Amino acid sequence: MSFLTSLGQYVAGVADSVAGLALSPRRAPPSRHRSAEETAQPPPQPSTATMRGFPRVVPTEGASALSSRRRTLDCLAPAAPVRRGGSLRVPRQPPPPEKPTMAFCKRRLSWPEVDSSVNSGVKETDGSYFEAFTALSWRQENRRLAALRLAEARAERPPPAPHELGLPSVSAQLSHKEHEHLYTEVLYCIENAVGAPAPDGQFAAYKEDMVEYARRAFRVAPEVHARAIMAAGSERPPTVVLGCTVIEADGLEAKDANGFSDPYCMLGIQPASLPASPRASEDEGRKHGFRLSFKRRDGRQQRDSLGRLPARYIRATSVRPHTLSPKWNESFKFDIDDISSDVLHLDIWDHDDESSVLDAVSRLNEVRGVRGLGRFFKQVCQSARQGSQDDFLGCVNIPLREIPSTGVEAWYKLEARSQRSSVQGRIRLRLWLSAREAGRHDDDNWQQVRQHERLFGVLLANEVDSASGGPSGAESECPAMWEGELCGAAQTLLHQHAVQSDMSTLQAAIARFAAACRLNSDAPLDPKYMYKLLTELERTWCASEGMPLRAEACPGAGGSCASRDEERWLADCFGEFVERALHQLRLHRDLYPVLHHQSLNKLEFLLRCLSQLSQMKAFWRCCPFNKEIRSEIVGSLRKGTSEWYEALCAQDTESERGEDLVNLITLVQIDLQQGLTYYHPLFETTNNVPYFNVVFTQIDKMLSEDVRQCVELWVNEGWCGVAEEEIYDEQGNGVCVVSAKTLPFEVLAAVRELCAAAAPAPPTHPSHPHDAPAQLLDAYLWFEPLIDRWLAVTKTMALQRVRAAVELDRLVEGEHIVKHSTSSVDTAACLYYMRLVWRGIGSVEEGTVGGSMRLLEAACATALHYADLVHGALADQGYYDNHGQNKTTEEICTIVNNLEYVRRSLAEYDDEHMANDESARQLVRGALGTLDARAARAAAPLATRARPPLRKAVFHLAWSPDTLPTPQAITPLLEFLDQHLSSLNTWLLPRAFIRALAGCWSAVLKEVSSQADAGGAERPRVYHSRLREALDLLAEFFHAEGKGLPMSEVHNADWGRVEQRMQYHQAPTDELLELWLADRLLEQIRTPLPSPYGSILVRVYFNHDSLSVEVLSARDVIPLDPNGLSDPFVVLELVPKRLFPKAHEQTTNVQKKTLNPIWDECFEFAVSLDSCRSPKAALALSVWDRDVLTADDFAGEAYVSLSRIPGVNSNAPPDPLRPIELPLMQLHDRNHPILQILESRTTDKVAIDFVKKQKLRFAEQ
Repeated sequence: MSFLTSLGQYVAGVADSVAGLALSPRRAPPSRHRSAEETAQPPPQPSTATMRGFPRVVPTEGASALSSRRRTLDCLAPAAPVRRGGSLRVPRQPPPPEKPTMAFCKRRLSWPEVDSSVNSGVKETDGSYFEAFTALSWRQENRRLAALRLAEARAERPPPAPHELGLPSVSAQLSHKEHEHLYTEVLYCIENAVGAPAPDGQFAAYKEDMVEYARRAFRVAPEVHARAIMAAGSERPPTVVLGCTVIEADGLEAKDANGFSDPYCMLGIQPASLPASPRASEDEGRKHGFRLSFKRRDGRQQRDSLGRLPARYIRATSVRPHTLSPKWNESFKFDIDDISSDVLHLDIWDHDDESSVLDAVSRLNEVRGVRGLGRFFKQVCQSARQGSQDDFLGCVNIPLREIPSTGVEAWYKLEARSQRSSVQGRIRLRLWLSAREAGRHDDDNWQQVRQHERLFGVLLANEVDSASGGPSGAESECPAMWEGELCGAAQTLLHQHAVQSDMSTLQAAIARFAAACRLNSDAPLDPKYMYKLLTELERTWCASEGMPLRAEACPGAGGSCASRDEERWLADCFGEFVERALHQLRLHRDLYPVLHHQSLNKLEFLLRCLSQLSQMKAFWRCCPFNKEIRSEIVGSLRKGTSEWYEALCAQDTESERGEDLVNLITLVQIDLQQGLTYYHPLFETTNNVPYFNVVFTQIDKMLSEDVRQCVELWVNEGWCGVAEEEIYDEQGNGVCVVSAKTLPFEVLAAVRELCAAAAPAPPTHPSHPHDAPAQLLDAYLWFEPLIDRWLAVTKTMALQRVRAAVELDRLVEGEHIVKHSTSSVDTAACLYYMRLVWRGIGSVEEGTVGGSMRLLEAACATALHYADLVHGALADQGYYDNHGQNKTTEEICTIVNNLEYVRRSLAEYDDEHMANDESARQLVRGALGTLDARAARAAAPLATRARPPLRKAVFHLAWSPDTLPTPQAITPLLEFLDQHLSSLNTWLLPRAFIRALAGCWSAVLKEVSSQADAGGAERPRVYHSRLREALDLLAEFFHAEGKGLPMSEVHNADWGRVEQRMQYHQAPTDELLELWLADRLLEQIRTPLPSPYGSILVRVYFNHDSLSVEVLSARDVIPLDPNGLSDPFVVLELVPKRLFPKAHEQTTNVQKKTLNPIWDECFEFAVSLDSCRSPKAALALSVWDRDVLTADDFAGEAYVSLSRIPGVNSNAPPDPLRPIELPLMQLHDRNHPILQILESRTTDKVAIDFVKKQKLRFAEQ
């Protein structure tokens, strides 16, 4: 800066001062008292920067590449007081700068640190041996993805037809004659439909619609249809039959004296040809009664030519005695002449005597003609006149034309015969209609049931063909996608056929299930519909078993148990269906692909069908000796799995031996995984079949044998993982090429993944807990000979690769990577490949401790061999002798990073391959410790070469002016450290940098400690106070707000010793002497008996106003005279002198030529009790050997704390006169900090005398 500029700034500053304070310009301070940095700024602002002439520290190489911004800790200094404007005494301070963030602790998290992709060409030296084994994982993954793609492609295609897979089929087609005859019967059934429409509109299709539907369903030609219509119309209509079940009555009138009645029912058909009442003109209000209901209105009798009177005209129930709510559940059948006009009439009577209307009714079949009927009712009248007539309880009249085809079950109110009658109550009836052709017995409808089965089969086949786009699909009235529901015309047709055939619901269910089974044998039906039929069959079976009927009961009354023929028929259908379903389960992988949703839905309902069968009463009634369905499913799965596995093995390929086996295992693994995900829950939830366990067990038996045979071939061929092949070039020169052979490990890795697929399958039922088969889990034992050979070859190849990597070593260049070379990357990659292969073959999971130990030995040998090569090269170059002076900092960082990167790669073996093997843990951790030691030794020059600038910076810090605050005085030191550590942080790996940071911190502590001991004797408090404050600032700097060293490592033992020395330097001499005494008291407590220097027996207590000390004896005193003995005496002294200024030393007598002297002398010290109560008060006992010609020799010393003796301490032992034995001690630490500090105080006579005195007490080395 020029003189004119300085002068101008000075004049401006003076003018400001004068204007502000009205002072004379001569009072302003001259400009020479201002700093250079202050005068350099255009506005004249005082600064607290480094004073002019303060030496700066030159940073190490590489620091110029970093930011040149000054990093200070000015913010740690206390803020300067605010002064008023114009003051001349205190310079104007700028605002304190913001606390900077130290650059050395910054590190980009996105840095890759090491370029692991660098290629040094080392893998070409061994034919990419390790890379070939590492490729096992992605090869297996490619195979797995190919198998998955194959499964997905198969799911996109519809499943194959059953006949394409060899599923046997039985034709369900009728012959031409049977087909035409059945069609004629169907038209006959439509023509002679019975019953009124159902109340809910069900089965209400028109005849024309049913005829048209039947024609399409049967697919008959027009001429056949016309012929069948003519044949059906020419046949005689069937006889309509009414079925009636008298169930119960309720609320009847009491006619007997006991308050009850003995009711029974009389019922019959009132024909349209007979009068409703014999005296209609006389008693029109009277209801019909069986007593007079069959007389002609004109009073004439029918001729005897009418023949035998049918029994359908009147029937009676049994008597239910003593009840007003009788339950009968009795069924009857009546032939109907004219359903449009006939009426069902029912009377309820109270039975009174043995000869009553009921007895007469039982002889009704003996009556011939209306004349006989007249005589019958004459007997009834005579019985009434004799007083034995039954009492009338009510009647019911039901027109038959109102009964629907579905039947009706309802309560009917009882009516009186006339207005004068008084009745009450109601009766419950079940009514239904049926038909009977001529020549057929009422209870024989077996042919009709079989005919119903054939009809249902035709209609069901039509529905299925229509839904699948068959020939009649375009004309069908059913929906395009049939969901198991027949259309209205088909349901009405089947219903009419069942009604006219007088079939029970059970018979209809059996016939329909049989028809479905017959069609299912030809072409599988939707299992969901089969499940519906099975459910309906079981429901009707259970309903029929729970309804007891009379012998003459009609099957149409709600169902009855099946006949023998029906049971045999149903047993055949069950067996056929189960056999078909089990055959489908054998082919479930092809018929029901896992990724095809509709197929899985079909499989679920097929399994539900089998589960329903295993729980059906009908199944076990018809098939009592059948095997358990669950066991048959298990057997079918085993057989199907075996066939599937054999089909895979039969596929011929031209691959190398073992390649086909690996592909086979991969396909099996994918099948097992998909089966566990999709098939296993279906089989488990429906039939309690552990699908995965069954399939895996079967595969384990077959696959284990194939794998074992292949391994035996490899063992016999001498496989070891590597092969040498001779290749000839164009000139015919042979070149030996090394290549890796990995097929055995590929097989083992595939087997391991296959076994791992068994792990996710949980034991879902206690009866079959899931346990993986033992054969495949023992596969590692089969491969052990091959693995042993591979481990031996791998160790050799690893050592060769490490040597080649060191020979081909070159520095890796990069912008955001640490300093390293290719040899460490190659060595770490070698360790990674070995670990990856070992994990891939599953040896860790199998618990192969021997193999793991051999792998760890190979890995540790590889890492240590690399460290030995690096260490040997450095030693040959004289690196350790000249402290790394022949290497730059970047080269040292490269060496340290290489060792650290290899150590980090080996550390990944820790706890992964060791399990609970302590020897393996010691092996790995021993190798890691060796690598750590080698890296620490290689990194030592980093801290060593920083010592000279550190020493210079700490010297300027210690001797900076007293007026300069410590935060400003330490700025050059922090700047140097920041630049030096920033370079290291950029070049080193994190762990290596932390090690270098710790080394630098140790160097800083040593320099601060050396500087503290070197000076400051004239002004110890100010000098060491600054160093103590600087030490705290340095600790925060190295901690770097948690980004540097942990505070536990910052406050280490070295820091504690330095801090202690700082405190000692700042303490006065008297305080140091007291600290020395406290240390000796602690040493006295820690010294055990017997001591190598002997012991002394004393008794110490406070008596009134004096301290009494009895020196009794000593034993095992060390010999200090040439004769092997000593002349010991004891010197007694109270310390410290601050507490006992008037107490002088006292001495015992000398005991000649003994090592176990006995003095038995008593001494008193006139001291106060308060002085003895001080925790620092002590009695010093020094044992000396008296020499005449030379100085006395020191034999040992002991100390007694006076605050604990009897008379001073109230908590003293109860026996105050008991002597205490004290071990004798000598000094050993000649570098004790207190002695060193006291020795440095050359102007302090007390300190010098104390040091001279203590030097006589050091033990001989």
